[in-house]
Amino acid sequence: MISSQNLKIHKVENFTLKSGMNLSLELSYLTLGELNANKDNVIVYPTRYAGTHLEQGYLIGEQLALNPKEYFIIIPNMFCNGVSTSPSNAPSPLNGPDFPLITIQDNVSFQYQLLKEVFHIEKIKLIVGWSMGGQQAYQWATQYPKMVENIVAMCAHAQTSGHTHVFLEGMYAALTSDLNWNNGKYEDQPNAGKTTMAMTWAGWALGQNWFREKLYLKDGYKTPQEVLDKLWRTIYYKRDANDLLAMIRTWQHHDISDNDVFKGNLEVALSSIEANVVLMPGINDLYFPPEENLQEVKYLKKGSVEIIPSNYGHYAGAGKCKEDLDLVNNQISKLLSN
Repeated sequence: MISSQNLKIHKVENFTLKSGMNLSLELSYLTLGELNANKDNVIVYPTRYAGTHLEQGYLIGEQLALNPKEYFIIIPNMFCNGVSTSPSNAPSPLNGPDFPLITIQDNVSFQYQLLKEVFHIEKIKLIVGWSMGGQQAYQWATQYPKMVENIVAMCAHAQTSGHTHVFLEGMYAALTSDLNWNNGKYEDQPNAGKTTMAMTWAGWALGQNWFREKLYLKDGYKTPQEVLDKLWRTIYYKRDANDLLAMIRTWQHHDISDNDVFKGNLEVALSSIEANVVLMPGINDLYFPPEENLQEVKYLKKGSVEIIPSNYGHYAGAGKCKEDLDLVNNQISKLLSN
């Protein structure tokens, strides 16, 4: 169902970024299902860090809540992921390390233009996302509150915490430690740096319980070292290094209140959301811990926190095991049926 064959491109010349810079951008997106006559069956399902539309299929199917027989599902590839405009495919002089910061707000502003100009959509039934996809869902709900009816944000926060900023800076340093890095002007991909980053990230993504309970055995790995060698060592080799770093900067700058409307007041930003909000943190997520969602929900008009009791760490929202997927799917179904 999910492939690149039906990818479409929405291009805007001289798009104005949050920073005030103007540049031409292309958003690659996939649609599944049909837009009904009332245009009220729209689901937006943004991508996550280092992911593309190809990784979004686990929540989509005729037996799942995101049923393309019933809903019109739009999967926008976030900028810097190597499919939409990114450091790796931008024209000179803005390619590579010279590519500008693109924020979550910029991504959502561009997605809004796509929905309005191409499909003339006025209402979004649901925005659902995991990790950076969940950040985009949160941003949509504050940026266009009259348009968004429901959001499900899995393993995501309204504002990147100081702890997560530091964690990501460590990943940035790991990748750029490669001797071939050359300040981003590399001739060959700095794969040694990608390996260093991946081996460091491996302990964060899955968390202690996944290793303690030896869940790697279910995934076909005999030892923790085998997890590193067979899964993580080359996991980022197909991604461009400057793209990976640009997405880290996007993540670090995420804050739904960092704009002229809310002026850094996160509580006011959260209070402005009119959509029904379901926050689904993983109980063992090391960089999106449930505690912060539990603080955020206090300021939401119509919000709830449904903790995923998973041993898969941050991957609790990624459908890595049936129990997690069933819980997420049931919550989405419940929200859509209201």
